[in-house]
Amino acid sequence: MTRTRLLPLALLLAACAPDDGLRMLRLPVTAICSVTVEGKGAKDVETDYLPHVVTCENGAADGEALKAQAVAARTYMYYKVATSGSVKDGTSDQVYTCASQPSQKHYDAVKATSGQVLVWSNVVICSFFVAGAKPTAASCVAASGDPDPTNTEKYVTYNEGKSGSGITQSSLGWVSPSNKYNRGCLSQNGSHCLSLKGRPYPEIVRFYYGDDIVLSTATGSCVTPPPPDLATPPPPDLGVDGPAPPKPDLPRPGDGPRAERRPNLDRARPPSLDLPPEAPDLGVDPDGLSGGCALAAPAGGAPAGPLLLLALGLVALGFAKRRSPLRD
Repeated sequence: MTRTRLLPLALLLAACAPDDGLRMLRLPVTAICSVTVEGKGAKDVETDYLPHVVTCENGAADGEALKAQAVAARTYMYYKVATSGSVKDGTSDQVYTCASQPSQKHYDAVKATSGQVLVWSNVVICSFFVAGAKPTAASCVAASGDPDPTNTEKYVTYNEGKSGSGITQSSLGWVSPSNKYNRGCLSQNGSHCLSLKGRPYPEIVRFYYGDDIVLSTATGSCVTPPPPDLATPPPPDLGVDGPAPPKPDLPRPGDGPRAERRPNLDRARPPSLDLPPEAPDLGVDPDGLSGGCALAAPAGGAPAGPLLLLALGLVALGFAKRRSPLRD
């Protein structure tokens, strides 16, 4: 399949035929890590074959549409390997060789969907896709009169909200309720439209293949599990949900050595209620601060006025004791 040319109808009708009961891929799906591309030899599926197919088939599409294309291309390849043992390079299957080379976004789209294939009724489907018309409506459903330069819109199916026997099958395959592999056809232009509207790729594939299509991840050495969501870093400890680590237990000015002292707790209050950040931490209980004592200290130390008064008071007290007649 290709975004600019239609698959020969006779080949498509031969493909996606009723289940022969022997060769179909069923759950659980074992990953296909290497595929034989006729005329090109064996290719690594996840790092070579699929990035090239995504590039050649719909390489200019938006990000989520590229992921939907990767899933559809992988699914179609799995179906072809199960039924034919190999895949052709060209419009009869999928285009692997073209003038464009994969860029990082194409590799990323394949990696983000690593091993994912479309499954319905316990089998890997035959995932048709064509260029389709260029939809002008906000719904991304092409209407009569929308540009359709490849004349392929007639094969596209819109199966969002549909499931089971209620889906519309594509005339690219054998249309029959007994054909479980024909679950519709994706539009490449339409999927680009949906991606621009913010629809994630699982929604895009269900938009065309039905609500009950399943994204199943094959198991094998070439499949890279998606990384777990990064944990949200905890907010900074503002002392609201519990006491912060105790601050150094410095003596109050004029206290002298003490054997024990009550720890200075933040009393579950945000820093804005404690000493301003530019003031030195003197180990003073914030509840004991009032007025100017809670203000920032001038550069070079603690507030000069209160300390000077305290020092003068201590000097005066010592002088009075030396002169007291009751000292002996």
